[in-house]
Amino acid sequence: METKYTKLVSMVSNENELKQAIVELAYKKFSQHGFKKVTMDEIATELTISKKTVYKHFASKEAILEELVDQRLKRGREALKSLFSMKGSVDDRLRKVGEFFPRFVDPDWQRLIADVAHTVPSVSKKIQAILTYFITEVAPKILKEGQREGTVRKDLNVDLFTVAYLGAAKELFNSDFLQKHPITEEVIPKQLLKIFMEGVLVRK
Repeated sequence: METKYTKLVSMVSNENELKQAIVELAYKKFSQHGFKKVTMDEIATELTISKKTVYKHFASKEAILEELVDQRLKRGREALKSLFSMKGSVDDRLRKVGEFFPRFVDPDWQRLIADVAHTVPSVSKKIQAILTYFITEVAPKILKEGQREGTVRKDLNVDLFTVAYLGAAKELFNSDFLQKHPITEEVIPKQLLKIFMEGVLVRK
């Protein structure tokens, strides 16, 4: 049966395009069926290429996973860089930073993250790296600008805020919290930001 992936392979003009076709199909299969259940044979069969050809580009299934995660995180890092030059109030800018994750984390990505979090530690560390970058680089810059402008409390210890926020975020992503509570990965940064910025008390 012809699929969009077999069509893609029939159209490739070089080895790099074939390698990318393998990555894109693997992403879909890993997220839909689980990393452990997908085999190199299945990937080769669906792309109508030999398993030898798949192994020519990737030494293992783990190598494919590493490649697709690297590509995804590269796009994420590039998108985060644009937040440094974002204009507007501190409140608006911080909320837009929080909204970055829902756009970056789609349902397929959520399933993949949850699936490999405990089985492939190296991938989990890479995913957390972009979260660390966001918290330690982007948010403090905006908060310090707010302090200079008078829109953020001057007695706020930005470094302490950053460490506390990062610790809370990492604990939530590392623990079994997501499996026990009806909340998804893309909601966590927004909820944490709301708690840290607005607190928990109702202001009258």
